Amino acid sequence: MNRISPSPSLNPNIFSLLREWRRHLHRHPELSQQEQKSADYISRILSHYKIEHQTGIGGHGIVAWINRQGLGPEIAFRADFDALPLNDHKKTAYASTVPGVMHACAHDGHTAVLLGLAAALAENPQALSLPIRLIFQPAEENGQGALAMLKDGVFATPPAAIFGFHFFPEMEVGSARLHRRAFMAATEHFTIKIKGLSAHACMPEKSVDAIQVAAHLILAFNHLAAKNIDPVDPALISIGTISGGTASNIIADEVNLSGTIRSLSQEQHQRLHRALQRTVRELPKAFGAEAEIAISEAAPALTNDPRLCQRLTDLLSEHPALSHFEDNGPPLLGGEDFARFAERVPGCYIFFGCGNPERGIIHPLHSSLFDLDERALDTALETLYTIALQGREIVAALAEDKSSA
Repeated sequence: MNRISPSPSLNPNIFSLLREWRRHLHRHPELSQQEQKSADYISRILSHYKIEHQTGIGGHGIVAWINRQGLGPEIAFRADFDALPLNDHKKTAYASTVPGVMHACAHDGHTAVLLGLAAALAENPQALSLPIRLIFQPAEENGQGALAMLKDGVFATPPAAIFGFHFFPEMEVGSARLHRRAFMAATEHFTIKIKGLSAHACMPEKSVDAIQVAAHLILAFNHLAAKNIDPVDPALISIGTISGGTASNIIADEVNLSGTIRSLSQEQHQRLHRALQRTVRELPKAFGAEAEIAISEAAPALTNDPRLCQRLTDLLSEHPALSHFEDNGPPLLGGEDFARFAERVPGCYIFFGCGNPERGIIHPLHSSLFDLDERALDTALETLYTIALQGREIVAALAEDKSSA
């Protein structure tokens, strides 16, 4: 097993800057495709360190380069920086100042770490064996950012490999995890419009109640999830919003639903997709209603490149920044459009623990109380810094066993 070689030390000042950058972004969150101020902030920091970068890629995306003129292929690192439509209920000095918008998925932390990596590498470019590309991606939460950046040419010259990462509160700070199987779900979002017939609430016989139809559809979706899914191949249908009706004494003639489909395998995905469309097409007819469904893909399933997994296992299993490392974690049905990048070049995605039960940092992603133990920023930076300095060895590992890709 190839163990980690000594790396140049990080400037200790960088760790306080990580917190400063993360807290600024946390106080000033922006929704998907609205991240202009966040992009400007990222650009100013990169300019401060005299780091070459390009803005406006795929919307508000930014790409930066370290040692761009160096010999050999690039390796890339990606972080996202959009927020969620959620009120921040934390009682902290850095809570969101924007009503109804919050960094509840740690994207502020991801961006702070990637900025820290940029600054650390810019201070020590002679330690790099290959050029480094840093991708700051907008619009991950709506599944549009990676695809938009790709369409705008972010991979016009593809890197040899790309690395992504995510903070995860169910894991304690100081830990890291890799996955060797498909581990994040193929994700689709859908909207359903149900059309009935309105009438006075005292004359239900003259109506087609769209709310009742919606209720039966939701129950039917629960049946699909229970009876049409292979129990050893995880998948789900989940309803996120429902809206309809105009008054308490008017039977609603229209209801709108939205939700998501998640699955790890293509076979399961197709089965669930067909069952959902069939149910929406046929069930409302039994009530005299009509319904239409629109489905949009947010991300394909994410699978790490096995060669990168093995190389990172060699690098990180005894890394001094990590208190615990796991190299074959269980799957989960979260979606991640990093998979768009990993479809095109070898990719590897890392989970870093950010939870701390002793401090009450236990709330899940997408919770209005979500927070992270900021020591996780340090852990992630030290780990990614090691990976960046091992660029040539990583590319060599990809070339050694092409048959396993």
